Amino acid sequence: GLWGLVNNAGVSTFGEVEFASLDDYKKVAEINLWGTVRVTKAFLPLIRRAKGRVVNITSMLGRMASPSRSCYCISKFGVAAFSDCLRQEMYRWGVRVILIEPSNFVAA
Repeated sequence: GLWGLVNNAGVSTFGEVEFASLDDYKKVAEINLWGTVRVTKAFLPLIRRAKGRVVNITSMLGRMASPSRSCYCISKFGVAAFSDCLRQEMYRWGVRVILIEPSNFVAA
């Protein structure tokens, strides 16, 4: 089995809703949201068998909207919702689903 899975992929783009293209939204969601869903679904049978853990790294922007960050916020809101649903579904199997929401940081 597989005891742990960490989904840590994340890309962002900046721009106000009016000027962000649908392709911008799709590109960010493809990695941040759908990538997390695909990888989790692929490995979930092994995680369940081992009563392991799924750790999804999202962002504080997955719970709080921010101007000019709608593409990113939407994708991380989706990861948070996915994690909350998965946590409830996996409880009976002894699988823990952890959501880590780092805050903003500035690299020195």
